[in-house]
Amino acid sequence: MIELTLTELAFFAIGLPMLLLVLLVLKERRRIRRRERQAARDRVVCRLCLSVFEATSRDPVQVCPDCGGSTDRGGARPLG
Repeated sequence: MIELTLTELAFFAIGLPMLLLVLLVLKERRRIRRRERQAARDRVVCRLCLSVFEATSRDPVQVCPDCGGSTDRGGARPLG
């Protein structure tokens, strides 16, 4: 028969499930951040009308659905 002290029993009954729960929460947070980064990569801001839209293709130049202006997919450029 397996002999356990009260401390060991408490560790196995409470500690291990809590550790598993923490690991699952961390994994879910990582998955959510990855999805948010992917969504931000597909988001484009029109430089003319400042509307935000999702890029439908991987072309570097996108056409704004609101004003029809050409917009680069790249990040913000410095002014001047």
